[in-house]
Amino acid sequence: METKKILAVVLILIVVVGVSIGVWMFLPAGIPIGQLVTPGAPAGTPSDNIIIVGILDPMTEIQGEGAWRGAYLACEEINTAGGVSVDGETYYFGLICEDTYEADAQLDISKGTAAATKIISQDNAQFIIGGFRTESVLAYQEIIMDEEMLFFGTGAATDIFCENVGTDYDRYKYFFRAMPINSTALAGELLGFFAYLKAYMTAALAKNITNVAIIREDLAWTEPISAGLNYYLPLFGFNVTIEIAYPITAEAADFATYWQQIDDTNAQITVPVISAQGGILLTTQYAAMQPKCLIAGIDVMAQLESYWAETSGACEYEITIQAVMRTNKTSKTIPFWDAFLAKYDSEPLYTACGSYDAMYILLEGISDAQSFNSTEIIPYLEALTRANPLEGAWGHLAFTGNHDLVEGFDPVSGTIYAVTLVVQWQADGAKECLSTGGVVYPEYVVTGPLVLPPWGINDA
Repeated sequence: METKKILAVVLILIVVVGVSIGVWMFLPAGIPIGQLVTPGAPAGTPSDNIIIVGILDPMTEIQGEGAWRGAYLACEEINTAGGVSVDGETYYFGLICEDTYEADAQLDISKGTAAATKIISQDNAQFIIGGFRTESVLAYQEIIMDEEMLFFGTGAATDIFCENVGTDYDRYKYFFRAMPINSTALAGELLGFFAYLKAYMTAALAKNITNVAIIREDLAWTEPISAGLNYYLPLFGFNVTIEIAYPITAEAADFATYWQQIDDTNAQITVPVISAQGGILLTTQYAAMQPKCLIAGIDVMAQLESYWAETSGACEYEITIQAVMRTNKTSKTIPFWDAFLAKYDSEPLYTACGSYDAMYILLEGISDAQSFNSTEIIPYLEALTRANPLEGAWGHLAFTGNHDLVEGFDPVSGTIYAVTLVVQWQADGAKECLSTGGVVYPEYVVTGPLVLPPWGINDA
């Protein structure tokens, strides 16, 4: 490992330069912050006939870009199809966004609350979509709840948002999670996949697969996932050899050290729980040092097709989860994927899937309630249950009593509700949806087999 460590350190300067370039490449262009747009609406539509939806997110980061793009595509489709009729009059949707800066390494919560205040009091948003970083969303959610406005969460996985609905329904009933599934459910799906992965690797390698390392951002959203993994992994025959909670300011040299520490424990699978640029550093150092383990977990940036170039192919063999692939998760998944790719020349991030479906959920609620009043719309959204879901792009969407997403799939009917797909980066930048043995989702969405790194896997 010493030779690999020296090589990794030599590459640090290259990696840092590459990440700096990569961040600029990810910056979204052309998002009109603070400006109302009405894609697909007829020219000259009166302002009174525009339903204003506000997007609150870190708008200069990929999460905010995704939320904007998904909402914009849905808005354009809905408006082009004729908008929505309420009491016999036609209305169209408009979008406006404000930057919450919540992806900043040095979080300033006041920026998020200021953005929420502006989007309501000055931009006149009637409904809100977005949210990414738990610590910030918890603060500006209060402003939205004060106004009794529907807020569709599309970026924060932390359980607390929907737990609040259960503990104080009258105040928090305006919050609905549209993306992703909550942290506890994410951990559960990972565990389901790991059970399959353990059996697969044991058979393929003829060795006992037991050792798991966890590396996660030291942020609130990763804590319940960590707790779930630490509690349940031993029940699946795994041993957690090390857990690293790193600051989001960590640099390439830090990740070289982390990989050395992980490999020293003979970890065979390493589980990342990462939402930001740390994923690039993690995978680049992985390829340089070649620790004898497989990466399988949550790495948000790895969802983007540009990740292969950003890591110069270092992400090969990495397994992550994402909302959609070009596979028949629902009848709307492939049309959404193709439309998004055609419009933006980019694959949709999870926040794009969430905001796209949130627009259609809102359309359904307004149409059924024949009202723009959030309080009057809520009963119609609550009627979206497991038995009566709305078919969306990333699953059949239904809500629990706490306004959380119904998770999982029905093995009898094959109906997929809100589930994530397990995907792997493979040779030449291909990305395949892997089997979970039918545990997390049905086999008909699988696009390719799992591939193990050629440098081997540690002995237990």
